[in-house]
Amino acid sequence: MAKFAVALLVVMMAASYALAGHGGYGGGGGGGGGWGQDYYSHPKYKYSYGVNDGWTKDQKTASEWRDGDNVAGSYALREPDGSWRHVTYWADKGGFRANVHRTPNHHPHGHGHGHGYQG
Repeated sequence: MAKFAVALLVVMMAASYALAGHGGYGGGGGGGGGWGQDYYSHPKYKYSYGVNDGWTKDQKTASEWRDGDNVAGSYALREPDGSWRHVTYWADKGGFRANVHRTPNHHPHGHGHGHGYQG
């Protein structure tokens, strides 16, 4: 699962970098089709999203903001065993740092025991 967390974090950071205008939809020199790249503006954005799917039991949240060279964000997801993984991260001129915290499952018997329709 640690490899998944690292891969997800790398994908999120790459997407953030691309959304900020660094290497995405450039049309090349001289006005080709596509979005031009502005290398001089101050990158600034903020986003968040969440999933709470009752059918698949998929639960996760993510948010991130960027202001210039400073990026910070967090994500949380429910693991298959019912525990939660919480990750907060930030990056600036000093480098990239992350904190990972796991909250144990409070229902040790798993899914389906004592829940649902009893007929």
